[in-house]
Amino acid sequence: MSTIDLFGLTLAFYGAMPPPRPPRPNRNGATWAAALVFGGICIAMVGPMITIWSFHRPYAEAKARCIQSGGRVLYAALDGSGPYRCDHPAAAAHLVKPAD
Repeated sequence: MSTIDLFGLTLAFYGAMPPPRPPRPNRNGATWAAALVFGGICIAMVGPMITIWSFHRPYAEAKARCIQSGGRVLYAALDGSGPYRCDHPAAAAHLVKPAD
């Protein structure tokens, strides 16, 4: 053991003792009741959102029909999420005027 270690160990015993730990507070029933009420409100708000998300229209069938009919799936968002539309280039060809 070096002198620095011995010096630090010696000084550790000269420090003041920490104050005694205060007694634990009594458990309050109102706190548990409030926690149950707030937890119930959170569950009541999240429950319908989970239900709504589970009933979303499956887009796989609509995408397959679009591709099968010769269309192309175009997304509104760049990352491929969100709404999309089926673009049929052949169907829009009659809207273009021929050059004179």
